[in-house]
Amino acid sequence: MSHKPTSSFVMQRTSAVVLIPLALWFLWSLVSHAGDDFAGTQAWLSQWHNKAAFGLLVTIGVFHGRLGLNEIVEDYIHTGLNSVLKNTIILAGAAIVALTWFALLTV
Repeated sequence: MSHKPTSSFVMQRTSAVVLIPLALWFLWSLVSHAGDDFAGTQAWLSQWHNKAAFGLLVTIGVFHGRLGLNEIVEDYIHTGLNSVLKNTIILAGAAIVALTWFALLTV
């Protein structure tokens, strides 16, 4: 019997590994800028590398969450609601990512 992992399994594990340094960067940034006012936070977020890292954190986090939620829907929902929920997860994730990048690009 072959123990070939599915692409969903591999993508979920890969996205989890990629999220580790991004989450550590974000936590370090939160701690180091904890006392900043709005202008300080805006100045920090206006730097291109912070925008890119935060955008990647949200984008990969939403992708990782979508994979996990799809697994839950596939395992526990066995009606016509299955495809509706999967499409809703995709649309909600796309909206979150689009709004995040729009907000980052307008800062």
